[in-house]
Amino acid sequence: MNALLEVFYQPGKLFASLPERRWVWVLPLILNILLILVQTWAVPHYMGRENIARQQLETFARNMSPEQMQAAMARASSPSQIYIGMASAAFGTSILLLIISGALMAFGMMTSRAPKFGAMFSMVTVAYFPYWLIVVAMTTLVLAISPDPASMDWRNLLATNVGAFLNKNETSKGLYSLMGSIDVLSFAEIGLLALGFSKLTRAKYGFGLAAVLVLWVFYVLGKMGLSIVFG
Repeated sequence: MNALLEVFYQPGKLFASLPERRWVWVLPLILNILLILVQTWAVPHYMGRENIARQQLETFARNMSPEQMQAAMARASSPSQIYIGMASAAFGTSILLLIISGALMAFGMMTSRAPKFGAMFSMVTVAYFPYWLIVVAMTTLVLAISPDPASMDWRNLLATNVGAFLNKNETSKGLYSLMGSIDVLSFAEIGLLALGFSKLTRAKYGFGLAAVLVLWVFYVLGKMGLSIVFG
């Protein structure tokens, strides 16, 4: 519990102490999963599952009959799909944090003090807690106070990125995805991860920042590619 508080007011000291602290990752991992589950529930609760399904199927609408569209939206609202979505969110969160930790471990091996995987995983799970706490709280608040949440773009609900100020219908898919990735909260998280990496490995902050930015660039490029192919 102390780690979750320390990350807000003394993150550098916290990250530097992680090699001597075992099992720090357990509680933040659980809370991160719970936060993602809250968002997984809140977005369709306020926007409506059929509205979200309709937005997801817009790209394929021209190849689908009205009956097929209706059937697809009905499936999206079925209890089984809801449970599958929640389970996928929980599993996906864990896998994402493991992948980021593993990728940063690869960069950590290039330093003079390569940390153990447990310490790196603890750093990543703790560093992501403030990010997801803020994102989920803001998302839920925006949806709760919006006069018409069903009309919002479920993939871009917060006006913390450049994409939120662009017309989605008049902007190319790849560019819209790129602009959506230029996000204030994401850059703050990048800075926190870079600080954690530098404290664990005793490397310069610049090297930690470069390592995290490399991962971010690959993520952005992958996201752009998927948006171009699938819309």
